Amino acid sequence: MKHDLRGSLAAKCAAVFLLAFTFSGALAGCVIVFFQSYGYGVQDSFTEDPLFLSDVTAAMGMALDKTLEPDSYSEYRLNAYFTGFSALIYDGEPTEENFVGSWSEIPERIFAEYTKVLHDSRAAAGYYTVKGYLSEPLQKGSIFQRNLHIYNFLHSFPYAATALLAVFLATASLALLVFLLCAAGHKAGKSGIYPNWQDKIPLDLYLLCDVMLFSVCILMVGEFGSWNGYAPLLIYFAPLMLSLLCAGSVALAALLTLATRLKLGRWWRNTVCYRVLRWCRKLWRRCWAAVTELVSILPLTWRAVLGAGGLLVVQSFLIQCSFLSYDGGIFFLLALALDLALLVGTAWLTHQLQILQAMGKSLAAGDLEAQLDTRKLFLDIKTHAESLNAIGAGMNEAVNRRMRSERLKTELITNVSHDIKTPLTSIVNYVDLLKKEDLPPAAAEYVAVLDRQSSRLKKLTEDLVEASKASTGNVAVHLEPIVVNEIIHQAVGDYDERLAAGHLDVVVNTYEGNLMALTDGRLLWRVLDNLLSNVCKYAMAGTRVYVDLGVRDGMVLLAVKNISRDPLNVNAEELMERFVRGDASRHTEGSGLGLNIARSLMDLMGGSFQLSVDGDLFKAELLLKKAEEKPLKPLEKPIRLSLEKSSDLPESCSP
Repeated sequence: MKHDLRGSLAAKCAAVFLLAFTFSGALAGCVIVFFQSYGYGVQDSFTEDPLFLSDVTAAMGMALDKTLEPDSYSEYRLNAYFTGFSALIYDGEPTEENFVGSWSEIPERIFAEYTKVLHDSRAAAGYYTVKGYLSEPLQKGSIFQRNLHIYNFLHSFPYAATALLAVFLATASLALLVFLLCAAGHKAGKSGIYPNWQDKIPLDLYLLCDVMLFSVCILMVGEFGSWNGYAPLLIYFAPLMLSLLCAGSVALAALLTLATRLKLGRWWRNTVCYRVLRWCRKLWRRCWAAVTELVSILPLTWRAVLGAGGLLVVQSFLIQCSFLSYDGGIFFLLALALDLALLVGTAWLTHQLQILQAMGKSLAAGDLEAQLDTRKLFLDIKTHAESLNAIGAGMNEAVNRRMRSERLKTELITNVSHDIKTPLTSIVNYVDLLKKEDLPPAAAEYVAVLDRQSSRLKKLTEDLVEASKASTGNVAVHLEPIVVNEIIHQAVGDYDERLAAGHLDVVVNTYEGNLMALTDGRLLWRVLDNLLSNVCKYAMAGTRVYVDLGVRDGMVLLAVKNISRDPLNVNAEELMERFVRGDASRHTEGSGLGLNIARSLMDLMGGSFQLSVDGDLFKAELLLKKAEEKPLKPLEKPIRLSLEKSSDLPESCSP
C-alpha cells in the first residue's frame, strides 16, 4: 500500500521548516533584487553608489542651511546622523574670496571628498558650492557607516544569480504551501478529514485573534526597521526576519485551518456570527409567530380595519413630515409610493376575489371537477379557495357514491328478480297443472288463491326487471315517425272492457288529422298501457277519463286526466318514485313502479313525463318530439301484438 504523505506528521513538520527557510530566502532575495534594480549596491565603489550620494547630498544641504540660517534642528541632524562629515561653503566658485563658512573641522584623513553645486536665490552668483569631506575611518553610528554595510552586503550578491535563486525559492515555497493545504485535515492511517483543536475554534473568533497577532508581528518589524548602524547588519536582520517569520506562521496557520474547514464543508456554522444570527432568527420567528397567531385570532373584518388604519397612520405621518421638513419632497414621494402600493394591493386582492367568484359560479353550474390553483393565492383567500376545492371534491365524491349506490341497487334488483323467475315459473306451471285436476272444493279454492298470488308475484318481478332496464338505459330505442292518433285509439280500444267494467267513460280529443311524433312505438305503447292500467285501478267509478292530443311549444302533447277514487295524500313528484302509492290504495294490486317506468321510458325517447295533482284530479302529460308529416303505410297489426312477442320487455306493466 502506497504511503500517503498528507497524513505523515514528519512530512508536515519538514514541509513547514522548509517553507520557512525557502520563504525567508525568497523574501530576502526579492528585497536584494529590488534594491539592486534601483542601483543600490551595484556600483564599483561606495562613493559612486546612490547609498552614498543621496545621504552626502542631504548632509551638504543641511550644512548650507546651518551656515546661512543657523537653527538647532539642522545642527541636531548633522550631529546625530552625519557624524564625521565636514563641509566648506562658497558663494559661487570655490575660491578664498567667495568663502562663506564651514561645518566642522576638515579631517586629516579623508575617507571621501565630494563637491556639489546647490542653486539658491540667496547667493550673489545664484548658486553655492559645497565641498563635503568624510573622515576616515567612518564614525560609528553615522548613516554613512550604515549605508557602507548595506552597500557591502548588496554588492556581495550577483544580480542575475540572486534573481534566479529568489524565483526558485519562491516556487519551492508555493509548492510546499500547496502540499500543506492539501495535507490539512488528514491523519496517518485514516481516511477522511479530521479537524484539530484550532479547527474547532469559531472561525471569526480565530481570525480576529490571528489578525491581532499578525498586526503585532508587523509592528515588531517596524520597530526593528530603524537600525542605528552601531550593531552589525546580521544582528539587525535577525530580529527583523524573526518578526517576519512569526507573521508568516500566523498567516500559515490561518490558511491551514481555512483549508480544513472548507474540506469539511459548512464552515460558516462554526462561527460566532452564525450562532448569533441563528439565535436572532429563532427569536424573530417566535415573535413573528406570536404576532401572526394574535392577528389570526381576530376576525377578517377587524384585520382589514387594522391594516387600513395602520396605512392611514403611516400616510398621515409622511404627509406631516413633508410639510414640516425642510426637504419635504422625499416624504411626499414616500407617501405617493405607499398610495401606489395600496392601489396595487387592492387590484391584486380584487383579482383574487374574482377568481373565487368564478370558482363559485362553476360549482353552482354543476362543474364539480373545477379546481383552483392555490399556489398564487395568499392568506384568507387561499384558505377560502382550498375550502371551495374541498367542497367541489366532496360534492363530486358524494355524487359518485350516490351513483354507485343507485347502480348497486339496480343490479341487486335485476339479479334478485332473475333469481326469483326460475322458481316462480315452476310454481306457476304446477298451479296450472293443479287447476286441471279434479280437486275438492276447498283445495280448488286454495289453488285459485295460489294462482292469483303467483300471477301477482310474476307481474311484480317483471316490473322490477323492466324498471331496472329503464332506469339504467338498457332498453333498445328505435326512434321513427309514428302516428300518435292511431296508438291512442288502439290503446283505448284494448282497454274498453276494463274501462266499461269500472263504469268509466273515456273522452278522446285527438288532433285534427294525423299528428306524428319522433318516438319508439313499442315504448310509447308501454307508457300508455301503464297510464290506462292506473285509470282502471284508481279512477272513481261513474266519472269521465279525458285523453287529449295536441301541440305545445313545438312538441306533441298527450294528456290523460281522471278523478281519483281515493284521496291523493302524496304529491305528484313522490308518485313517480319507485314503490310509492297512496295509503288508501295499498289494498289494490300494483307494485308502485308503473309511473316510474313510464318516466324512464319517456326520458329514453327524448321526451318528458309530468304529473300534476289538483285535489282529486290526476293529470299525466307526455311531451314528444314532433316529426314531419310523411305518408305512412297503415299498421298491419296492433303494436300490442308485437310487444307480446318481444323479448326485451315484459308482457305488461302496471304501477
